[in-house]
Amino acid sequence: MATNMERFDLLTGAVFAELYESFPEPVLLDPYNYLKQIAPEDQDIDTQRELRSGAVEFFGYTIDWLAQTGYLTHSTPIRRDFSIYEKCVLTAKGLEVLKALPDSITGKTLGSQLQEAAKAGLIDSMKSLTGKALGMGASMSYAAAASWMAGS
Repeated sequence: MATNMERFDLLTGAVFAELYESFPEPVLLDPYNYLKQIAPEDQDIDTQRELRSGAVEFFGYTIDWLAQTGYLTHSTPIRRDFSIYEKCVLTAKGLEVLKALPDSITGKTLGSQLQEAAKAGLIDSMKSLTGKALGMGASMSYAAAASWMAGS
C-alpha cells in the first residue's frame, strides 16, 4: 500500500504539472480527476477501496497545505465536503520553483519534466521531481527568512 507521503508526492506532482501547463490561467482542481494519483490502480481491490474512500479528504488536505505554504492560490472551495477548488494558480514561489533547472541541467525545467512524467505515468519520476521542487521551495523560504533576519 502506498504511504501518505508517496500519495502526496504523486498528487502534488500532478497538480504542479497541470498548474504549470495552464499558467497564468487559473484552473479548477477536482479530486475526482486525481484518483489515479491518490489511489493507484496497482493496489489490491480492498486497498483501492480504502484509499478512494479517503481520497477527497486527502486531496483537500494536500491543496490546503500547498496553498498555506505558498505554492499556489485558490478561491474558497466550491463545496468543502467535495474539495473542489476554483481559480487555482501557481504563486510566484511555485512558478519560480517549477521554472528552475535541476542540478543535472538537462535543459528542461522541473515544471516541464513534471508535465512529461505526469503524461507518461512515470510514478517514480513524479515523486522524485516533486521532492526536488518542494525542497527548492523550502530552501527559498529559508534563504528569504535568513536575509530578513540579517537585515533587522
